[in-house]
Amino acid sequence: MSNLDRYLHAATRENTRRSYQSAIEHFEAHWGGRLPATSDQIARYLSDHAGVLAHNTLKLRLAALGQWHQSQGFVDPTKSPLVRKVLKGIRELHPARVKQARPMQLEALEQTCDWLDRCRQAVSTINATSLRASRDKALLLIGFWRGFRSDEIVRLRIENIDLAPGEGLSIYLPRSKSDRNNQGQAYRTPALSKLCPVQAYQDWLNDAEITEGPVFRGINRWGQMASLPMSPASVLPLLRQRLKEAGVLEAEQYSSHSLRRGFANWATQQGWSLNELMEYVGWRDIQSAVRYLEASTPFETMPSNAEIVHQNMRLTEATPIVLTVELRLLKLDHKTRAERTVQKRLERFGLKAFSENVEQIEPHGYRLQLAPGHQSGLDTVVNELLDRLHSIASDERYYLEAMIREPETQRQWE
Repeated sequence: MSNLDRYLHAATRENTRRSYQSAIEHFEAHWGGRLPATSDQIARYLSDHAGVLAHNTLKLRLAALGQWHQSQGFVDPTKSPLVRKVLKGIRELHPARVKQARPMQLEALEQTCDWLDRCRQAVSTINATSLRASRDKALLLIGFWRGFRSDEIVRLRIENIDLAPGEGLSIYLPRSKSDRNNQGQAYRTPALSKLCPVQAYQDWLNDAEITEGPVFRGINRWGQMASLPMSPASVLPLLRQRLKEAGVLEAEQYSSHSLRRGFANWATQQGWSLNELMEYVGWRDIQSAVRYLEASTPFETMPSNAEIVHQNMRLTEATPIVLTVELRLLKLDHKTRAERTVQKRLERFGLKAFSENVEQIEPHGYRLQLAPGHQSGLDTVVNELLDRLHSIASDERYYLEAMIREPETQRQWE
């Protein structure tokens, strides 16, 4: 693999790559479609799976098909009015309630950890059973108290965690779902008098006698540990199995998101504000947090609409975010629209869709102002804007060079 191919390969997350490959295989092998496809074929593919596949799954399939056509230099049929109209009709005729994971309650967590302690202490020497119990307790407690997703849990590495016994953990994640620029993020969790993630992590390292590499690994029946990390898909069956063994009722209703939702439930009951919860867990916007709270929080402890509005008002009282944007177009097809026309479309459907306050400061440069509430999720907002701009340019058969800067902090996105 050349350096160019290596960097292009690294630009797409592995999970996204696998999902897209699976979508292409489903379209070709299972449905019998042919690539490149027409908009009519895509519309019929959607129609055949309406009501069978979830709406979000259909959107993922569309994204994969669109990406394939763009990367191969073909016109993207998924952007046609016919396809968009069919997708809208499917959403109208097949509305589906989003299934939310059952939140992990402290009682269930404590019951499960007590069971794991008994498994660990039942033998005089460390074996496969005690190792798994030690590992699983650390996984559950770190996942709960940090509100980690399953893929974040299994990507933890010993060299990225600073352990201060009796005080806390400092955890560094090089990348996560909300960190689209892979800038990395540090998380801290304190030691607790009960259900302590710090002590559980220390016990696991001592039992496993590991000093580097993945924190959570597979363990075979002879107690031998794998050198590779556990798969994110293994967290769900592990969680349900441990809950069932501990005697937790309806263990099958829990999912790997239950730890994250359970922490949101606990924090809200303890009086955390919405902003504090968003900052700690890493939610990008208030809507994301509210969706979690709606599924995990009792009615009497949920923030009211007035409280949510108040949170928004406090955000908007701060200084607005100013960004500068530089856009340069290169025509890929001589039969396309004039460059000035495409630039106007970038302004109208790209920049002005994200900010009503857009000012052209030079032929290819703009200044736009965002509400201060976007600060905590600025990377996400900017990347969504870049995606929108590149999509518009690609539809018009233009290559776009875009650079966005935040003058106050000198941050830059390309």
